[in-house]
Amino acid sequence: MIPNQQQVNLYESSRIKGSFFNKMIHCGTDSNIWVENALEYLPKELLYENRDNLAFVSTRESHACRVSRHLCEKREIIVISECIFPENGSAEDNEKTRYFTFVVLHEIAHAIKKHKSPLFDELTQQKVKEQEKEADDLAILWFNEHIELRNNKWLKPITCEEVDRLKVLFSK
Repeated sequence: MIPNQQQVNLYESSRIKGSFFNKMIHCGTDSNIWVENALEYLPKELLYENRDNLAFVSTRESHACRVSRHLCEKREIIVISECIFPENGSAEDNEKTRYFTFVVLHEIAHAIKKHKSPLFDELTQQKVKEQEKEADDLAILWFNEHIELRNNKWLKPITCEEVDRLKVLFSK
């Protein structure tokens, strides 16, 4: 259960020093908002439980960045490619926005489920496929539950087929 005041503070802007999002999101001033928007798709309880365990970084507004030891020791680091960030002013139903949101949710699923690294943990191809399917399924579930709660006729549920199509589209 989220204490009432904590629930309000949970979604404070990353621009507010000391807020959960300020400690969590490091993608650049104009890009943090996209991650904040994607985090709204997570169930509130899940975000609250993991508020101190996740960090997001990108090099969208710089050539490089250093992830501090403190951040690495305490959080799951999710690195977001600058090529998938939506353009400023994009709508929530825009394909790139939808794909970006899905990708963030997918990576959070890996972190929360404590999936192993294909590179460092010598996973079999079967185990990698199982982890990817589990992350996809959770991301789609969270995405679609959020869409359903919003009850907005313009926001449609996301499907595996749409994700596969967008993955190809935005990998070019």
